[in-house]
Amino acid sequence: MVPHPEAFGLHENAEITTNQSMTRQILESVLSVQPRASSGAGKSREDVIGDLAIGVLEKTPAVFDYESIVERYPTMYNESMNTVLAQEVIRYNRLLVIMHKMLRSVQLALKGEIVMSEDLDKLGTSMFNNQVPDAFGKVGFLSLKPLSSWVTDLNDRIKFI
Repeated sequence: MVPHPEAFGLHENAEITTNQSMTRQILESVLSVQPRASSGAGKSREDVIGDLAIGVLEKTPAVFDYESIVERYPTMYNESMNTVLAQEVIRYNRLLVIMHKMLRSVQLALKGEIVMSEDLDKLGTSMFNNQVPDAFGKVGFLSLKPLSSWVTDLNDRIKFI
């Protein structure tokens, strides 16, 4: 019933990519309808999100000192890697600032000290589902990894820089 990708002038891998995308959409739909409240013993959803936020925040490194990096590795015509380094520092600093701010804010929102905005709720839901939050994914690097592996990968990338 389903024609092969070659019928449309596409490579065979187009079908693999389509199937992976559809599977990801189905799993995201299943996660979106799971209950948000727990009944019984154990940690509540808010406790799990709070612990995850603390854990990720502890693993998140500090922001780079851009001025000292540019001073130590000046961007010159002969040193193109210095330009790449400066651009990567700017990019990762943007991500780290957002991570620090939002992870602290979600902790405060869970305690009731600030209002739980829609963005913070989405952040908490993504963390609870072990997914990289959209707020991090938009400014961060592209990855299909779950949140726990993504944080490890982020730390490896920052150590490399």
